[in-house]
Amino acid sequence: MAKKGQTFQTYTEELKREVVRLKLEEGWSYRRLRERFGIKSDAQIANWVKKVQNNEPFEDQRGV
Repeated sequence: MAKKGQTFQTYTEELKREVVRLKLEEGWSYRRLRERFGIKSDAQIANWVKKVQNNEPFEDQRGV
């Protein structure tokens, strides 16, 4: 659960698609992707991969 006043990092759709491509097509590790693109968690990358594999959009679910 988010804390009051907490901010979230946002990522462009282009960055998300590139990260997913590197993960699936080039076999980059989560660690390498996090370090290269400044992503905070493996779970975030895994979520993007799952969305692409399920043909779901990268919509922000926080209602921002």
